[in-house]
Amino acid sequence: YVEASRGCPFKCEFCLSSLDKTAKTFTLDRFLDEMDRLYQQGARNFKFIDRTFNLKVSHSTAILQFFLDRMGAENSAGLMVHFEVIPDRLPDALKALLVQFPANSLQFEVGVQTFDPEVQSLISRRQDNEQTRANLKWLRQQTQAHIHADLIFGLPSDTLVGFADSFDQLYALGPQEIQLGILKRLRGAPINRHTAEYGMVYSPAPPYTVLQTRDIPFDELQRVGRFARYWDMFGNQGRFKHSLPLIMGDEPFARFLTFSDALFDHAQSTWKISLKRQFALLFELAPVVLAVAPEKLRTALQQDFERSGLKGQLDTVLNPPKTSKSGQANARQARHL
Repeated sequence: YVEASRGCPFKCEFCLSSLDKTAKTFTLDRFLDEMDRLYQQGARNFKFIDRTFNLKVSHSTAILQFFLDRMGAENSAGLMVHFEVIPDRLPDALKALLVQFPANSLQFEVGVQTFDPEVQSLISRRQDNEQTRANLKWLRQQTQAHIHADLIFGLPSDTLVGFADSFDQLYALGPQEIQLGILKRLRGAPINRHTAEYGMVYSPAPPYTVLQTRDIPFDELQRVGRFARYWDMFGNQGRFKHSLPLIMGDEPFARFLTFSDALFDHAQSTWKISLKRQFALLFELAPVVLAVAPEKLRTALQQDFERSGLKGQLDTVLNPPKTSKSGQANARQARHL
């Protein structure tokens, strides 16, 4: 974990960095010397913790060039760099370098958080949504960077409908990962000024997750929390590349929420669902709750199964042999022993 700058000039009220007066970059020559020392000692995975890596373009281009010069060099195998970037700031000088990075060497964390202009204004978040969409689209089409994009649910004045629209917009742009977070109340963060007006109720225990708001009842927050867990399981892991589009259709958020609700009713858990069982649950539930054609889904699941690394046959996973009651009792006893 390395840091090329400290602080943040933006005032997004959910973040403690909004209390910073400005952002300051460290002396570039000294910083690059330290990076070279780490590289010479064998470091190959560099995660930058800068809040706004691409704020000062001359600084960020020099750092990108430093790593680009080492890509493909002898003993550079596994070289990977991770940056958190401002989504609407991607000038040509940066683009010229980004297109040169090979696959599996560059990851961007892009904090979109919301596409709702009213929510953005309320929480003092400055973001050019049109430019953000254009930049994300360019990154996916013109570079081999891995894009990890963030959304937050439960912000003041946010609604389930508004959040769904943000998700659908982001999903259409095709980032490899969409991280869905529920708002947390950080001690001292300016967002606390909205607590009374917007009926913000937070858990009294860390990490102080929002439980309900004026516009979002408790049960909706719980539903989206389950959605986020299942999305991480079925969407972000990249295991269902062929099957997922059949689930999402032309209403991604609404359809996956329906699937999420059915999955929770069936499994009664959002944890410890094995990969084999994920295949079985998809095949069992999607045709029923989303009217996905079973044969079409089976074909997609077969493609995903072949690239999953699982052993055996898909049919065995989708239709496991039934065990007699005595066999089930013996299996439970064996697990107990």
